[in-house]
Amino acid sequence: MYPNFKILSKNNKADLKARIAESIAFEKQRVRRKRLRVLSWSAAAVFCIFLGLVISFKQEPQFVTVSSIEQFAISTEKDGSFEKSDQVKLVLSNQEAVTIGDSTTIAYDASGNRIQVNNKQINQKNSKETQYNTVLVPYGKRAHLSLADGTLVWLNSGSKLIYPTAFNTAHREVFLEGEGIFDVAHNAAKPFFVRAANNYSVRVLGTLFNVSCYAADAKVSTALLRGKVQVAYAKKGLFSSDTIQTILKPGMIAALDKKKQNIETTVQNVEPLFSWRKGYYEFSKEKLPLVLDKLTRYYNVKFLINKQVSQQETYSGAFKLNDDLDKVVKTLEATTGLDFVYDTETREITIN
Repeated sequence: MYPNFKILSKNNKADLKARIAESIAFEKQRVRRKRLRVLSWSAAAVFCIFLGLVISFKQEPQFVTVSSIEQFAISTEKDGSFEKSDQVKLVLSNQEAVTIGDSTTIAYDASGNRIQVNNKQINQKNSKETQYNTVLVPYGKRAHLSLADGTLVWLNSGSKLIYPTAFNTAHREVFLEGEGIFDVAHNAAKPFFVRAANNYSVRVLGTLFNVSCYAADAKVSTALLRGKVQVAYAKKGLFSSDTIQTILKPGMIAALDKKKQNIETTVQNVEPLFSWRKGYYEFSKEKLPLVLDKLTRYYNVKFLINKQVSQQETYSGAFKLNDDLDKVVKTLEATTGLDFVYDTETREITIN
């Protein structure tokens, strides 16, 4: 039944209109508050979803998760001063430094507690916790290791290797900066990983391979001579944390471009990349800057190329790494037909 407005007095009509207006205003306010609550909850839900995405993107894939040896490498990161030294050094887990002769073998027994160096034996205390040793190789020097599991490692000039004295965990892991050749002892129950900076990892599925990961280089490369390896790289960035993986077969090289964050694989003769472990440097159809980059590390000198010199020409040849620099310069002149001027005081070689 509806009210009859005609029989109401003026005061009652005014009162009724006021109550109706108040009711309408209240209802509008209620609806407005409801909409605000819905918007608030929606915004909160969107924020939670975004936060979840951020967390999930920041989480690294299992293959490239930060391991304890990577954490150790970060915590003991040096400023590169080892490159200024003129001696190979073995830094023990207690921070004691032992000077090593050039190309001397550092050999561990199966327990990792006894080290044979320079015909002398070094004894380390046994520990339940993982102990890490470090080998620092300056420019112009090389080193050779036999790890506790029987894996052989050759370290090139300007390189650093961090490794456990014994492999007592589920995985065998080492951390490399520079260039190393690995001949890994087979153990299917304990996969072997070579970790490097920039979330780069090499999982060993075979045996003999080379990894070059100098900090100053634009690329990180892995070359496989024998066996099988898996290379992985975790992309950087908020929305680009996916992992690139590729498997190499003998004769393949995987090159990671640090800037582009991609990996390219090529097939070529990889034998020259392993020549330095035998005491000579072989290069085949290489551009001059690449040849000079390696000689810079071998002989701790700096090359200056004049603008008139073509940097696109390729060259082939070989050097004995124990040759003196004068002989190397003469070999370069004969190979390239260019003029090399060596300043002994600054150790700079100008190419005209």
